[in-house]
Amino acid sequence: MSARIYLRPFKAEDATTLLKWGQDKYYHQLAGFDHYQNLTQAEIAAGQYAARKYSYGVCLEKTHKLIGLVELYDRGTNEAELLTSKEVGFLLDKEFSGHGYMTEALTLLFNFAFGKLKQEQIWAGTFTNNERSQRLLRNLGFKFIYAVDLSKISNLFSYEEKYYLLKRADWINLN
Repeated sequence: MSARIYLRPFKAEDATTLLKWGQDKYYHQLAGFDHYQNLTQAEIAAGQYAARKYSYGVCLEKTHKLIGLVELYDRGTNEAELLTSKEVGFLLDKEFSGHGYMTEALTLLFNFAFGKLKQEQIWAGTFTNNERSQRLLRNLGFKFIYAVDLSKISNLFSYEEKYYLLKRADWINLN
């Protein structure tokens, strides 16, 4: 439980905030957030976020303003892995960065993932230049596991990602 923020499913009216983020290169360069050219594209994206099972808006408790997003994705190559492993994605509006909001949001999400969903591990990937997210992950108990230069896998990609892992036992020991 957090006194300052809460998580909620996405709504159609979140499209204006998604458009703001989608038109700012900052979010694309640090996190690969999609570029949206207009409100129609952002409305489609809001619908896609709303349809995802574990995708949540991060909102301020006092004003209910959407300030970020957190998501859990399936991760694995077989049924056993898919049942016990997730990957996390997250984004925080830069106006609210540096105040601990994402730490609180991810704490809520991980308590849910390791508690109710009975996950054994959560993975996170970051662009190599996203040092703030890497520091956040380490502070939450994640350990660096490997890096991948995706440009060597496909011509569609031109970046490298670092992957971090948080195991359930490590989370429980920290909390």
